[in-house]
Amino acid sequence: MTGGGMPGAVLWNCALFVAIFLQAVPSVAWGLGPRYSLYGKARLVEIEAPNVVKMEMLDGKRTTPVRLLGVGSPHNRDRTRRIGSEVVLFIQKHQLWEASRTYVRSLLQGKVVEVWTRKWDRYDDKNRLLAYIMVPADGERPLDLNAEIIRNGMGFVTRDYVHVTFASYRQLEEDARKHQRGLWKGILWKQASLTRSR
Repeated sequence: MTGGGMPGAVLWNCALFVAIFLQAVPSVAWGLGPRYSLYGKARLVEIEAPNVVKMEMLDGKRTTPVRLLGVGSPHNRDRTRRIGSEVVLFIQKHQLWEASRTYVRSLLQGKVVEVWTRKWDRYDDKNRLLAYIMVPADGERPLDLNAEIIRNGMGFVTRDYVHVTFASYRQLEEDARKHQRGLWKGILWKQASLTRSR
């Protein structure tokens, strides 16, 4: 070895090791960071709202209410104020809250999922577990349920509780708004209504 550098073979082996290691590390842990941990595996019991579900934890067979971190329900009047009156009217007229519940059920029904929480301050003021739910996805990285709800316009980003995904969830929300998916069709719906009324 000359000049203090590494031979090409050693660098290649290091790069290969890092690539294999990153594939082996669960994407959840990589994505959420060290402040989050796997709370347990669970099955769906009931959908109370698009962002509130009851889960049966498989370790102790107990039922736990879970509030999805970062996700706002299209039914919550206080939180929908910021998204615009035309979108709120669209949600009400097209019963989007029920459509959102159906969508969440379709992603969770009959599956064993992972529930990830912060290592501290795990519960909200109603004693519901604040969590991310990861759905298995055929050998690929698990599906982040919370993100999927926002990506498809079946909910919107909230900042009620600290969550590390706020910035990435805002990008998903902006994309859903730009492509008018789910509740964001309300923007297009208002424009179409104004055009028809002229």
